[in-house]
Formats: sequence, C-alpha cells, structure tokens
Amino acid sequence: MKNSSSSGFTLLELLVAVAIFALLGVGSYRLLATTIATRDMAHKHDADLMQLQKALTTLNRDLSQAIGRSVRNEYGDPVAAMVIKNNTFDVTRTGWPNPMQQARSQLQRVHYELNSKGELIRLSWQQLDRERGSKPQQSVLLKQVETIQIKAYSGSGALVQEWPSTQNQASNAALLDELPRAIEIMITVKPWGEIRRYFRLPQHVEVAKSAT
Repeated sequence: MKNSSSSGFTLLELLVAVAIFALLGVGSYRLLATTIATRDMAHKHDADLMQLQKALTTLNRDLSQAIGRSVRNEYGDPVAAMVIKNNTFDVTRTGWPNPMQQARSQLQRVHYELNSKGELIRLSWQQLDRERGSKPQQSVLLKQVETIQIKAYSGSGALVQEWPSTQNQASNAALLDELPRAIEIMITVKPWGEIRRYFRLPQHVEVAKSAT
C-alpha cells in the first residue's frame, strides 16, 4: 500500500511564476504609462491648435472689419487709423458687439504686440479718442511665440515695415484715415514653427468689387 503525499509547487516553480507575473506587471505598467502619455500629448496638441486657431480668428475679425478712422491719443495728438511700427500694430475696427445696448460707439481701437514672456497680447480701449489715465483691456491670444513680423502692402503694392510709410503721410491729416492694401503677419510659435498669414483690408476689397 502506497503512502499518499500532498501535491504542491516546488520552490523553482514558485520562482518561475513570480518572474512571469513580474514581467506581466512591468509590461502592463509600461503600456498604461505610454497610453496616458499619448493621451496627454493629444490633449496638449488639441489645446495648442485651438489657441492658434482662436488667435488667427481674432486677428482676421479685427482686420476684416478695419475702418479708416483716425483717433487722438491721451495727449490730444492725431494718430493714424492704422499704425504699424516695431512689429506692433494699432487699428480702428467697426462691428464691436453691444449686446447690452450701452451708450457707446460701435467702433473700437485695438493694439497687438508681443510681450517679453513670448505672449501675443491684444489691447482694446472703450473709447477711440483716449483720455489720460484710461487703461485698456488686455487678453493673451497666443503663448510660446518666438518672433513676430508685421508688414503692410501700400496702395502701389510695395511691402513696407511701417505704416504710415512716410513722415509726410503721418503729418498729412487727409492721409491719416488711409489704410494699406493688406497686412502680412509672420509668427514663429511652438510647436508649429513659422506661420505666415495675409489679411486684405476691407476698403480695398470694396474698391476691387466696384471697379469695372
């Protein structure tokens, strides 16, 4: 008669099982970490793309509604309807929404510039002709901007870095309301690199449509 013996795992079998479970755990962790990192990168990519699209949409909205209306600064000096200098620009735009039916103009003065933090900011004023001490509303349109270049196409098609393009034009009151034919904006922003956009101003579009 044979003695009955209890069945079980040997030490070697236990070590092999533990090693297999450890490998499965490491593989599962790496797979999960890769999935989470991919998800985070996709979310960041979507957020960066939405921010870029919002900034370009805001630029297009302001420039497509530009109007030849000069203003006066806080010192009472006349300022051209559009001013481009040192890769910043100011412009008077129409179509400023007024859902609360406030007693104000539909025109608005806006300013774009790149600050020291690499942010493209938009400044806007409640009044066209500013008073001393008036502070603008500021919003950040785009971050991680490395460089920005702003140029204008004159009526003759010449590409200039400043507008008004000459001192005579800046001092001539009759030309303060003149707008360039188009604006060229080139932005270098992470992670998209160099982006170049052309914005044709509305007064020249209307002239082109009415021309024979």
